[in-house]
Amino acid sequence: MRAKKIAAIGLSLALAAPVFAGTTAVYADEPGIYQNNSESGNTEVTDETLTIALQAEPSTLWGAGVGKLENEDCYIASALFDTLVVLDQETWEVKPSLATSWEWIDGTHCRFTLRDDVTMTDGTPLVADDVVYSAETWMNQSGATDTGRFIAGAEAEDEHTVTIAYNVEAPDLLIMMGWGQFGIVSEDEVNALGGYEAAARNPVMGSGKYRFTEWVSGEKIVLTRNEDYWDPDYKGYFKEIVLRFIGDSAGRVLNVTSGDADVACDVPLVEANAAVSDDKVYIYTTGQMAHLWYNMSESAGATKDLKVRQAIDKALNFDAIATVATAGMFTDPQLGYAGTTSPYYTQLWTEEERAVDIEGAKALMEEAGYGDGLELRILGLANQMDVLTIIQGCLSQIGIKLSIDTPDVATFVGQAFGGDYDLIIVGELLKAKLPTSIPFLVRANIEGPGVVIGGPKWTSDEIDTEIKEFITETDPQKATEILADIGQQIKDQQICSDLYLEPKSYVAGTGIKGFWTRDE
Repeated sequence: MRAKKIAAIGLSLALAAPVFAGTTAVYADEPGIYQNNSESGNTEVTDETLTIALQAEPSTLWGAGVGKLENEDCYIASALFDTLVVLDQETWEVKPSLATSWEWIDGTHCRFTLRDDVTMTDGTPLVADDVVYSAETWMNQSGATDTGRFIAGAEAEDEHTVTIAYNVEAPDLLIMMGWGQFGIVSEDEVNALGGYEAAARNPVMGSGKYRFTEWVSGEKIVLTRNEDYWDPDYKGYFKEIVLRFIGDSAGRVLNVTSGDADVACDVPLVEANAAVSDDKVYIYTTGQMAHLWYNMSESAGATKDLKVRQAIDKALNFDAIATVATAGMFTDPQLGYAGTTSPYYTQLWTEEERAVDIEGAKALMEEAGYGDGLELRILGLANQMDVLTIIQGCLSQIGIKLSIDTPDVATFVGQAFGGDYDLIIVGELLKAKLPTSIPFLVRANIEGPGVVIGGPKWTSDEIDTEIKEFITETDPQKATEILADIGQQIKDQQICSDLYLEPKSYVAGTGIKGFWTRDE
């Protein structure tokens, strides 16, 4: 791996790290020595402002109340709303927050004991009824998203004890409860703001480290430090956090290099490296593994033929794809479904199997009846264009003419859910055994086979059953063995091709307190 400074900061949706809640040290997947950029993080306060350039403007700041789940919303929600528990993004240990302790009553019911010293925005104390109201909101308002999909209800036993019921058994569910969208609010706060829709645009509620101050549409969102925060051990270093919306990545970088912003999020790796010096470029991997999925539904075209999928896999230059996708940073071959950074990783491919085999691919195309060529379409996002182009070039060598379609995000999501594609790249994080695990294969643990992003994958009852077993298994070694068997079946059926670990990058000014980096 090329020597770079790697940022221990997690901005992925799956992690929803509280980046804006005071820029505390969070998560990095590669091993390394951690060091603080400066002598102080969240132990003192200043009158300074932190300005962050976001890629997009959220449509809401309380997605749980209006049935939405957006990256930027979840980032910001982590600063505005406290959750029952928090996740140590370095160790993945679940730690107390609004709840001082918890216990599983059975596989689907967890009892939480609440703090008795937390004050909500309206001056009232946090009580169990607030958790009940929040859980009912997740369930009723966001039942179609991962915020409410797994909630079955909540019941207050007394003012500081509440039990949340889930509709699926998954011991790692507590990890999800630390994500930003699971912030606790009170019914009185929401009603005082005018109900769900109004509160989602003006979320002066909750008990978070920062308070919502202003939203100038198309320009910025402003948060102000909560001077009455309940935790005496936490200090919000920045008095104000300003989040600006700059869609153009070059524009985000320019804002940092010119001093108009402190941090630019979601900057393409190549652009980040070319734009600024190494001491301002921070790169990390979320541990998320990118896969090339094949449309295998009954209505699909040639990709429902196993030989065609195997031919495509043999034609791919995995080293070239990973090098381009990660700007040469994380190019180790990924030889298993979960990826090498997952605690459940098992090697399923040999390096020889991952080598390019054009003649073998052509033979499979001939056997499938496509010796004269084939036209396919790959669906992707604009920031994947370099990778899509590499794949296009690989497949041209075996007679496949691949058209690349990179619509806007909303169109991409609609087509992905509808299965309107032949090939698609979607990543998955398998750091924990969540009820959302392996969602792009089947959602058997929720709604039955085939209800997935990207259209139905016609898999076996055995895989469906093993996904449930993986999610509920408490023994790490047994869970690893189960996932290895699932991965072997995915390999045998060539349901997807394992590509690369997805890196992320941001550009930051030097000396920002509370940001942690490590040297490789």
